[in-house]
Amino acid sequence: MQMQMQDLTDLYVLKLQEIYSAEQQGLQAMQQGCDMVQTPELKEGLTMHIEQTQQQIQRLEQLFQKMGAQPGGETNLAMQGLVQEVQKLMQQPASPEVLEAGLIACQQAMEHYEIAGYGTARTYAQLLGDDEAVQMLEQTLNEEKMTDEQLTMIAQRINVEAMNA
Repeated sequence: MQMQMQDLTDLYVLKLQEIYSAEQQGLQAMQQGCDMVQTPELKEGLTMHIEQTQQQIQRLEQLFQKMGAQPGGETNLAMQGLVQEVQKLMQQPASPEVLEAGLIACQQAMEHYEIAGYGTARTYAQLLGDDEAVQMLEQTLNEEKMTDEQLTMIAQRINVEAMNA
């Protein structure tokens, strides 16, 4: 039986649980995608973001611990759908350039979803007066935005290569 949400704190915990599930699923998808990538710049970027994501998950766990809440909860269905898109793409016969261009697009969709989630959670933390959480969520939000920008820069080259493949 689900607990009724009474206030913004309950909604905030639910949002953090959704993000936690999304990060866990995204991490697995990135690890699978990284194994298929050949372009060194992209492999390096994904490897770096995998490590960053592990740190982001630890930050979320710290927030849960501080609030006396559990990170578990429902599977994030939005991220589950985005991960299924990645898995479907990886099963397609494609040239390495086309596969990588597609993987970048999928990864950016996941980043954009995470940016939205972290932005919302940060706003809730601000309203609830939890400055420490605001800083932690802001740090993660900035990391997600930087990853998105890096992927855009890599995509500009790989998309052209995919066009000429």
